[in-house]
Amino acid sequence: MAADENLLHDQTNILPKKRLIVVFAALASALLITYIDQNSIGVVLPTIGQDLNSTSTIVWAGTASLIANTAFQVLYGRLSDIFGRKVILLVCLCLLALADLLCGFTQTGPQLYAFRGIAGVANGGIMALTMMIVSDVTTLEMRGKYQGILGSCVGLGNTIGPFIAAGFTKGTTWRATFWFICPLSVCVAIILFFLLPPATIPPGPLRNKLRNIDYAGILLSSSGNILLLIPVSGIKTQFRASSPLTIAMLTLGSTLLVLFVVNEWKWARLPFLPCKLPSMQTRSPC
Repeated sequence: MAADENLLHDQTNILPKKRLIVVFAALASALLITYIDQNSIGVVLPTIGQDLNSTSTIVWAGTASLIANTAFQVLYGRLSDIFGRKVILLVCLCLLALADLLCGFTQTGPQLYAFRGIAGVANGGIMALTMMIVSDVTTLEMRGKYQGILGSCVGLGNTIGPFIAAGFTKGTTWRATFWFICPLSVCVAIILFFLLPPATIPPGPLRNKLRNIDYAGILLSSSGNILLLIPVSGIKTQFRASSPLTIAMLTLGSTLLVLFVVNEWKWARLPFLPCKLPSMQTRSPC
């Protein structure tokens, strides 16, 4: 019993209060930037569509980001267990900065949709990992308080994002919204690089870690989610509910997700979605 309690409270990355405040402010800023990025362009999509001559399809600038976010967010927990949360979070922040920089220079609608999809992949990682890292660096008693503050950043980002985009669009250009987010992401990544403690990474050579990645699960999960979310997002606007394309995507997406569950249950070495709870070992008397 005592050993189990010690394991529950074992947190080797607990930070001293002064350093914790700086790290937490950076994590909160990362989450705030993510929601600003995700919700800012909705109000200026008509302007972007006119500028890029893509008025009829510009809605996919927002949909591509949300689909990519949903499809890939589930993967980051396991990847961070293999390579460390700090590494994956820094990669996501740099990927978001690169995607927004490219969005600012895009010249066509399809280019913008592709870059917004890349930003969605990065956003999904930042959303998942900030909560995980806060749990790693705070005590169990204070965890709820800090995660509640992170929740307020979600609401704040959703609120001020449209105002920021509208302000930049009216004052300069809609492209400035992405150029504004890019350096902020880089600054947060630099702060976390120096102040965030390195994550505890399982020992072993990189080759074995790469071998343990559930590549089949990544392919099945992301493909299935994308094929389901595309028709769901576009029904009555881009797709007819009874069209063969819609039915085919929904059927194929559902089949791939079923195969994903079977893969996680039967074949995956280190599944992203464990289907079996670990058995409780018999404990010795305290």
